[in-house]
Amino acid sequence: MENKEMSIREWVSKWNDSKFLAKDFDTQVSAGWYDWFCSNDSLSKRIVKFGKILSKVTNNFVLDNYYVWFKNNCPMVGRLYDDMRFEPLNRDLRDTLYFGIAVDDERKKAKYTVFTARNEYKDEFNFSKSSEVVRFLNDWKEK
Repeated sequence: MENKEMSIREWVSKWNDSKFLAKDFDTQVSAGWYDWFCSNDSLSKRIVKFGKILSKVTNNFVLDNYYVWFKNNCPMVGRLYDDMRFEPLNRDLRDTLYFGIAVDDERKKAKYTVFTARNEYKDEFNFSKSSEVVRFLNDWKEK
């Protein structure tokens, strides 16, 4: 298995080369899946929604200073949903720069919900379209 902490730029390069589409466990873990409650076989389908978003990121700060990992969540109430989590490669910046984007969490107000470390991991932004998420990622910078 490869290092899960590859930059998002490297992740996108591998995504564009179709490196994460195989259904096997090792491929999906190397793609960034960390925890899941769905079947192993469905991970390669679930990651497509993330690949479509991440492949449109042009922000050099995000591409070069973060790695991404994925979680399939099982809430106490509601159905399974996924999120992608953006971890700074520089661990010292985690408390201010870490953020995640929940997708299709039916308990939330929107299709995409951003939660951030700088806001005590509470929801900070809501978006209804993936294009809005891409815009958010392309506007994100060290604050």
